[in-house]
Amino acid sequence: MYSALFLAIQQLNDTRIRRLVLRAVVVSAFIFIALVFGITWALNGISFVGIQWIDKGLAFLGGSAAFLISLLIFPTLIGLIISFMLEEIARSVDIRHFPYLPAAREQPTTEVFKNAARFAAIAVGLNLLFFVFILPLMVITIVLSPLIPVVFWGLNGYLLGREYFEFAGLRRVDPQAMRLLRRRNKTRVFVSGIVIAVMMTVPLVNWLMPLVAAAYMVHVFEDVRRRD
Repeated sequence: MYSALFLAIQQLNDTRIRRLVLRAVVVSAFIFIALVFGITWALNGISFVGIQWIDKGLAFLGGSAAFLISLLIFPTLIGLIISFMLEEIARSVDIRHFPYLPAAREQPTTEVFKNAARFAAIAVGLNLLFFVFILPLMVITIVLSPLIPVVFWGLNGYLLGREYFEFAGLRRVDPQAMRLLRRRNKTRVFVSGIVIAVMMTVPLVNWLMPLVAAAYMVHVFEDVRRRD
């Protein structure tokens, strides 16, 4: 498991991966600039109280707040952009570590939507269960409060392990075979998901985690498939 994570982190030295990260940063920077200028321009056009110097001051404060908020979400934005490049990341892992494998399987559009909808339903259901019932109960009981991060990581470990394993698996096998492999190796998939979930809570590391997670789970899947 740890060797797979180490290989995934090493993949960051790959020229193809660096290009993907640079592309994500550039796109995110454009969105960042557009957000700040767009909000500032909109605020400057609003008359809040009808007194010019007060309106200017409020517009300045609003623009500054927009800048700070955009700055805070910038790493998250990069991670979001990277999440749309997962197939390119997986392909880079294949080229570097699994050149002997045939081209990845093309997934039918209906299959992609069906799997995405099923996963989304599970994710929403479990998170609702956590935030509506489990979290309030743990806060109220106080004694259980220190366990909140553990439960949170466990829940998201299950979701992320499942999501990224399915992403890696469906590139190579059909949905039925992928689910069978996941069930047979559910402990490893779960632990791998927890590793991803914990690292996603680390500042500065979290924005690169979609990239590392995709590469990591490609290694996990190929190791599982080889051993099965």
